[in-house]
Amino acid sequence: MADDKPGPQPGSAGARRIAEAHRGSHDHDREGGFAANPELAREAGRKGGEIVKQRYGASFYQEIGRKGGETVKKSRGTDFYAEIGRKGGEMRGVRAAEARASQPQPEPTAPRKRGRPRKNPLPEQADSVASQDG
Repeated sequence: MADDKPGPQPGSAGARRIAEAHRGSHDHDREGGFAANPELAREAGRKGGEIVKQRYGASFYQEIGRKGGETVKKSRGTDFYAEIGRKGGEMRGVRAAEARASQPQPEPTAPRKRGRPRKNPLPEQADSVASQDG
């Protein structure tokens, strides 16, 4: 029954030439879609995620995440998780060092005295306290 259709067979060289000739002839082709507008893709993904959450609940995402984690564990082993954890820790350290380096260095200040002042200052301190009062 598929042979009764006019035109080239799907997947043939003729079908590819026709598809190429029509590419860009529709409004959605000229607008660029998600590739030209990443914000549009984010918005579509957000809306789709909300619909799935309403239909199946938040536990749906937990379940698919668990299944995906089990699949990765079977295919790559537990050492994979240790490796990506180590890489993540290294990157965090690199980013922290870059952030510290990009911040202006504070000017050194005299160390602050801590604690309460003495009730009976030492003799050399008593002279400086007396001179400040006068």
